[in-house]
Amino acid sequence: MGWLAKRPTITDVARLCGVTPATVSRVLNAKEHFSASQAVREKIVSTAARLGYVPDVAARNLNRRVTRIIGLFASPQTHLAEGINESLLEGITEVLRAGGYDIFFELGAGTQDNPLPFWRFDGAVLMQAPRHETVAELERRRVPFVCINERVGNAAAFVLADDTMGTNRALEHLFQLGHRRIGYANARATYFSHYSVTERYATLLAGVRKRGMQLADGHDVPFSSPYDFLQQVVVAGRATAVITYDHHIAVMLVGAAHGLGRRIPHDFSLICFNDVFPVALLPPPLTAVAVSGREMGRVGADMLVKNLLDPERGKKKEIRIPEDLVVRGSTAPPPSAKPRGPASDGAGRMPTTAASASAKQ
Repeated sequence: MGWLAKRPTITDVARLCGVTPATVSRVLNAKEHFSASQAVREKIVSTAARLGYVPDVAARNLNRRVTRIIGLFASPQTHLAEGINESLLEGITEVLRAGGYDIFFELGAGTQDNPLPFWRFDGAVLMQAPRHETVAELERRRVPFVCINERVGNAAAFVLADDTMGTNRALEHLFQLGHRRIGYANARATYFSHYSVTERYATLLAGVRKRGMQLADGHDVPFSSPYDFLQQVVVAGRATAVITYDHHIAVMLVGAAHGLGRRIPHDFSLICFNDVFPVALLPPPLTAVAVSGREMGRVGADMLVKNLLDPERGKKKEIRIPEDLVVRGSTAPPPSAKPRGPASDGAGRMPTTAASASAKQ
């Protein structure tokens, strides 16, 4: 069987099964309406599996109007295991696999002349920051696509996080605890093209005014240094609570607070967006605005499948996925609202009085 030293082909499978390559193709592509016994079908499937043969996607697509292949596109800088991306992908693949679709993920930089893979595919899912050339080529080829956690192009549907809900829940939580002066660690400069940056900030401004709260200086500029932020907002600005655009910034603030001798939530409370690793494991565990990446993925993939089955159904829909607030140990009433008895000086230290000093002697 030296002729099998190379990658197995459909001809190899046909030769071992004593049938034509066309019969092998029909069986492996699940064609039902042609004459082949169940025994022949089973022999072809088992032989292909034994040889490690799989149909050539590009060749298969030449003769099919429907490929049952979906492309996932994102920025070349996307980290699949970071933030909500991992759970988002789980939701997408769960729905598409159940619908009988194969999936490929395109993160390559591509070129201006070839912004898409050469093979055909039925539809696409656009995640965060896909290349402009990719979006334009999808539209030129009239490939249906949906955007999940992104808003670009002429998508059949946009599935987005409800950041207005999440921001208001964070503000209301702090308000109920008694905080009236807060700080906001805005997104870093590289994030400012994403819809969540403007929506969270606009909701923050409106929510603070509505509740009669105050914002410390520094909320309207991109976040850079965690130490400079805490010095300006918490130390000099007297903010008793801080909301951060995302979990990365919150993690940096936890480290900087320790370096500055500031304790969370004793000296200031902290809330972040994105209830993902490692916010629940930090000392203290962080209160976080949570969005279900899996649900976003499931809804987006379902919208794409429905559009492929009926292109006129669900055109240009925008769906918002609710956000929740997971309360943990990083939020508490502000220092001024905490009771201070004679057993504490407000910083966790026992007071030294004449009576206590004489008692030690």
